[in-house]
This record gives sequence, structure tokens and C-alpha cells, in this order.
Amino acid sequence: MSHDALPDWRVEKAAITSSNLGHEVMFAGATRTASNYNRKTFSKIYEVNWTAKARYGIPFYWNSVKKQITKVINEAKPDLVHAHNIFSAKMVSELKLPFVYDDHEYWSKHSQFLTEMEKLAQSTKNNVNKFNFFLVHAVKKTRRNILNRHAINVWTRWEKELVSSTPTITVSNEIANDFRIIGNNANKVFVVPNFPMKFEIENFEKPSFHAKLSSVYAGSDGHNRQQFPNRNIDGLYEMFFNQDMGDLTIIGWNAESTKNIRYTGYLDRQDMYKEMSKHSVGLIPFKKHWSHYYTNPNKAYEYAHAGLFVLCTSSLKPVREILKEHCMTFEDSVEMASKLMYLKENMDELHNKRLKIFNYANDNLIWEKNEKNILDAYKIC
Repeated sequence: MSHDALPDWRVEKAAITSSNLGHEVMFAGATRTASNYNRKTFSKIYEVNWTAKARYGIPFYWNSVKKQITKVINEAKPDLVHAHNIFSAKMVSELKLPFVYDDHEYWSKHSQFLTEMEKLAQSTKNNVNKFNFFLVHAVKKTRRNILNRHAINVWTRWEKELVSSTPTITVSNEIANDFRIIGNNANKVFVVPNFPMKFEIENFEKPSFHAKLSSVYAGSDGHNRQQFPNRNIDGLYEMFFNQDMGDLTIIGWNAESTKNIRYTGYLDRQDMYKEMSKHSVGLIPFKKHWSHYYTNPNKAYEYAHAGLFVLCTSSLKPVREILKEHCMTFEDSVEMASKLMYLKENMDELHNKRLKIFNYANDNLIWEKNEKNILDAYKIC
């Protein structure tokens, strides 16, 4: 169960784990108008209209979703619910069903982004027209600030309730360590990083030598209307446009390509890996943010399996800890450019790094290596 819609590869990987053990797996989650989902992972999919106000825990809207989910539960009659993220987990906790809480985001920290995003939005609008902004948006600003403070309080309380009482799965050791303290529940917190499944990558060939440097960024961050402060890639395009650092391919959204920046649009997973393998460096070019101590983006491990050497901001602690010497970090965009320039002039060395990270990924960065943690969580729920 999730408040979000399919496709969601972490949700599906957990479902495949259960299916491979002979269990029937159904999904209940939000609808998506133009879904790209056409896989047969679930025996049945139930649609639930998760509204923003329900996610804030506002009683009328929360109860509306609760009625929908109660109907789903009465029909599906699950023995266990794998509740992805805080909203579905809190909902299932009220229905008194056996469940595990799979936390993708560390929601008490994630809620703090709302305030940061609001301040950034206000600053941008204010610079456009200070007087008009004040008159037109003052009431909306006050209302949003109240909602944001409410979300921080509610999500933090829910999170503590859940990790104190429920087997909890999360994506990084850093989040897990916090949860063990918050919930005083050390033996019921499990880590399952977002590594690819074995069947996705088992037939990949070792990376071939590339004579010219080309880099990849995978993600929809530059296209999304909501800009999260921990995924700030401002200046990335200008850097490649203004400096001779090879080509950049962006996977995940469409825009007008230039002489050295190309957009692929959305790709399914196998086409994504195929595109990645044509390049040499996988970028995680986020500007430093306090939340990176906990952030563990799955693109780092997709890059590794595609034979891309990973270049990421130094603040991404989980990525540094997992990839070890198989990634190169930078402090800011100037240092990132400098390191790309170095790699551009040392393609033999880069190819050797790509071979090493490819082998390391095949030996270590596999979903199935952590599947036991999911099953252990199921056993104690």
C-alpha cells in the first residue's frame, strides 16, 4: 500500500520478493492520470484517492481516504500489509492489521523541506513584484505557513508512533540509526537500500572503452514543478554549455537539446540502463544540503551497474559509505567541473574505474542481498 501511484520501483521490488516466495500480492495506491505502468507485478490494483489534505491528517479528508481503504481491506482480506511511507502506514495502524512500515523519505526531516520550499518560492515571487506580491499572496502565504507547521508536527508525531511500535524498513543506515533512538526499538529497524534486482542486471556486459567523455544525469528534478532544496541542480546545464567537459545526457524528461546536452525523455528501466552504458560518468550534482546525511538516491547504484563511474556531492554520506573508493566527490560545482576536466584527459584511468565499479556493483549492490531484512520484518509484525 502507498499514498503514491505506480510505477514505483521500490514498491515493486518488495512485491516481487513476496511473489517469489509464493505469496499473492495486491496493490492499493493513488491514481495517476497518465501512468506509464504496464507491468504484471500485482494480482490486482486498487485505486485510492489520496488527497493532499488527507496527507496533512485533516480529519474530514483523512476519514474519506480511510473509508476507501477500509473497503479495499474488506475485499482483499490481506494477511499482512507492506505500508510504503508514513501516510499509508499511519492509516493501516488505525485499522489494526499486521503491517510493516517501509520509510522511503524520513518524513520528519522531509517535512522541513516544506518551509524551505515556501521561503524560496516567496523570495522568487517577491523579486518579481514586491508590492503586488504582498497584496495578492499575503493570505495564501499565511495559510501555507500554517499548513507547513502543521505537517511538521503531525508527520513527526506519526513517525515516532510508527517506529516505536512497528517493524520498520528504511533505505540507509543513517536513517535507521536515528529511528532506533527515536523509537527505542533497535531490533525492529531494518535497512534495505534501493539496489537493483539481480534479474535486471545479470546479463550486462562489462563497460567498453570510450574515447570521449560523456556524462549522464538521471532524474526528473529539473522538470518537476516542485523544486526540492536537497535536489538542487541549478547551473548544471550552463556548466556543460559554457565549458568543454564533454557531452551531458539527461534521462527522465524532455527539453530542447543543444550541441552537447541531450534529453531522452522517460525511459523504462532496461532502456535506461542501455542508454547509461553508452556513457562514462554518472552525475549526482546536487548542491550541498543538510539532509544529504540521510539521502541515499538509487541512481548511484543504477549508474554503477551500468558501468558508470559516479561523481557526487560530498555531502551524500550514504552514497560515500556504500560506494567507498568507487565514487569521486566534490564540494561545489567548480570542483565538479575540475574533476570532469581531469577525467576527460585521462580516459584510460576512467575506464579502469568503470570496470572496478561495475564489478563491485555486481558483487555487492544487489537487492536480493538485503531481502532477508524484509522477511525478518514480516516475521515480527
